[in-house]
Amino acid sequence: MAGKIKTREKILRTALALFNAEGEAQVSTVDIAAVMEISPGNLYYHFRGKEAIIEALFDDFEREIRQVLSAPIQHPLAIEDNWIFVYIVFEEINDFRFFYYGLASILERCPGLRSRMTRLLKLKRETANATLKTLVNEGLIEFSPGEQEALAARLAAHLTFWLQYRDLTAPSKNDRKTINDGVYTTMMQIVPYVTGDRAVYANMLREYFTAQK
Repeated sequence: MAGKIKTREKILRTALALFNAEGEAQVSTVDIAAVMEISPGNLYYHFRGKEAIIEALFDDFEREIRQVLSAPIQHPLAIEDNWIFVYIVFEEINDFRFFYYGLASILERCPGLRSRMTRLLKLKRETANATLKTLVNEGLIEFSPGEQEALAARLAAHLTFWLQYRDLTAPSKNDRKTINDGVYTTMMQIVPYVTGDRAVYANMLREYFTAQK
């Protein structure tokens, strides 16, 4: 039994690396088996097709990202922790980035994942709302009616589509830079709602951004 578990996990790790590097659509189960130096039949014993591998990888991603996203809801973050938190969210997304690059195609072939991805998007929005609420309660930002919910939705969308946007506008193999840029552009969306000197807050974000380079 232990051997089966080990092979299964190795298949998932190999598939994830190939999907992220080459794009899920460009990788077949035969490719995965070849890299692992096992027969396609051996791979099929563990996963009855590529869709089964994709769904198993989504199980891993969903478990990890839910744990991260739930943190600010359960335990409000201090303002200085928000940069680190958003960075960790982008790290998790980047670790399973093939889902985001090929989202439409994957959901078409694995329709069971659509509702789960929708729930993750809802959780991103709830997390953004919880974070904004904490900043409001601390007197750091303020909103007119409806603005907080609208910003939370924009932040959730930004987290979801940043990698695709960046790939289209400034493709880079530097994951750290892509993530840092994503964090910076996420946090800068809060600046217009700062109650104090917005320039001070913006400069603080730029200092964080520069320190990460």
